[in-house]
Amino acid sequence: MKKIYILLFAFNSILGLKLSAQTEIEQINKTLQNYIMGTANGEPELVKNAFQSDFNLYLISGDTLRIIDGKGYLTRVKKGKKYNRIGKVISIDTENDAATAKIEVYFPERNMVATDYLLLLKIKEEWRIMHKIINLKTHRQNQNKNLDKQNEFNLINKTLLNYIEGTSNGEPNRLNKAFHKGFNLYYIKNDTLSIIDGEKYISNFKLGKKNNRIGKVLSVDYEGDAAIAKIEVLMPDRDRIAIDYMLLLKIKGEWKIIHKSFTSKRYS
Repeated sequence: MKKIYILLFAFNSILGLKLSAQTEIEQINKTLQNYIMGTANGEPELVKNAFQSDFNLYLISGDTLRIIDGKGYLTRVKKGKKYNRIGKVISIDTENDAATAKIEVYFPERNMVATDYLLLLKIKEEWRIMHKIINLKTHRQNQNKNLDKQNEFNLINKTLLNYIEGTSNGEPNRLNKAFHKGFNLYYIKNDTLSIIDGEKYISNFKLGKKNNRIGKVLSVDYEGDAAIAKIEVLMPDRDRIAIDYMLLLKIKGEWKIIHKSFTSKRYS
């Protein structure tokens, strides 16, 4: 009888986790639909509700990083004006109070396809988009994707390894190479958004000082010059496992981490 109770408890726990994850996906999708429908139907309030207040948009233009101020972006969405853009959610990945999403937006009049990669955090029970990066290409380019994907994945992984090994081995020069200047780290503390300045973060890693961090790349997705990555970092001394979500762009031939968000859970 005792074994039956244990099995039932385990089954109910697994079922509860699955239902909880499903609910979070639904809530994240609601935020994404606010963005998609708000920009298509001229509903700036919906778009505003989808993003956190000081978000920005990042893309590569002429091999150079271009930053679009989020507030300026919102002013371009005119109330009641219909926009010929067709958006759909391609994927969602979430851990605890952090998430990423991939969205594809087709612009028929321009025959262009935009891929949006989004960082999201759950702030006071509401999912908000922190920032987004964009890759824009013609519909034909989207259908005839570059066949040499392995080389691009290798380049992205090289950047991610600079981050993973730079933090574990005390190599701030590799961190400076991995991250774009002006980057931030985003996480939730006491149900509130917290931000760590990127330069201050790198200064915490002293040259030659080893740190008990064991990192590995869990996933990478990219389109053109934009990418997103998920990294797991084991920290046994702190009894923590961190999950990092990274936004990356290819600037002048090199992949750079534009921003990262993270969450954590107990190691044991």
